[in-house]
Amino acid sequence: MIAPLLALFPAFVFAAEADPKIVNGTEEEGFPSVVSLGADFGGQRYSFCTGNLITPRIVLSAAHCSADLPLEAVVAIGRAFVGPNIDDAEHILAFSDAAVHPDYVPLSNGPGGSLGENDAAVLILAEDAPIAATPVNLDPVVDEDLGIALTSVGFGITETGRGDGVKRSAVLSLDEYDEVFLYAYNRNNETNSNICSGDSGGPQFAWVDDHWEQWAIHSWGDQNCEQVSGSTRVDSVSEWLLDQVEAVHGTRDLCEANGYYADGICTPLCATTDPECVEEEEDSGDPTVGGGGAKESPGGCQSVPLRGSWAGLGAFVFALSSRVRAKRKN
Repeated sequence: MIAPLLALFPAFVFAAEADPKIVNGTEEEGFPSVVSLGADFGGQRYSFCTGNLITPRIVLSAAHCSADLPLEAVVAIGRAFVGPNIDDAEHILAFSDAAVHPDYVPLSNGPGGSLGENDAAVLILAEDAPIAATPVNLDPVVDEDLGIALTSVGFGITETGRGDGVKRSAVLSLDEYDEVFLYAYNRNNETNSNICSGDSGGPQFAWVDDHWEQWAIHSWGDQNCEQVSGSTRVDSVSEWLLDQVEAVHGTRDLCEANGYYADGICTPLCATTDPECVEEEEDSGDPTVGGGGAKESPGGCQSVPLRGSWAGLGAFVFALSSRVRAKRKN
């Protein structure tokens, strides 16, 4: 477990002129629930952050993605782009509402600074998404989870400092954690990969019992995306998140919210509550059928916000661009 006190060094403050160099992800055709969050101005599309669909109506992202703009404006102008590339999006989804964690604390650099807390937000779609959601992990992270593979997915920049708007993924290692973040060091990844600008709000997935789960939300990275990143633990904001699910779907049961009880099949993720799984257990006589199991592996990418020159697009573009999340820890 990481030490509770993390020092922030001025040398790691992200400068607007800095050229993020290394993310080393690969283009990703899968993970359809991961969407680009941005806008369409007169046919010109922009990707500023990333999010993950966790129910048919709820996109989970980072609070810092919209911290500079009233949520009403994000809802009115923002769009979720579905597919590997926003220029050839398979679907463009509008929003009806949004919410930021009430205890969100922004990252602040320099002596006496903070890595922030509760960097989580939800965007509510105007109608059910035409793609399946990927569930979230609500169980606490423990020491036994250290070293597992985490797959980060996002629409951020490439190693050239360009290329946002294309979905990419990178496999990172869960190197350390504290009560707020999961930490990944570039040096511990085979491709020296990590998250970067535009990946903010995107998911960090782990492979558990034959399905993907979102364990964290991309929150920050070092100045040039070359050393370390921190992603907000989903389990650390679970109560607030379930409040949002209940407000939208009328239930705190994520299996019910995702319609897993009405699909006519046993969903292993919901084995203890899915009636289809209970029937299978009775028929087979095997009490282990449909059961859970210990956490397994796999599961990289954040956003070191790129403040580009978006002349003519106004405050909306500035606010939705990944904000600066540069920092470092002892």
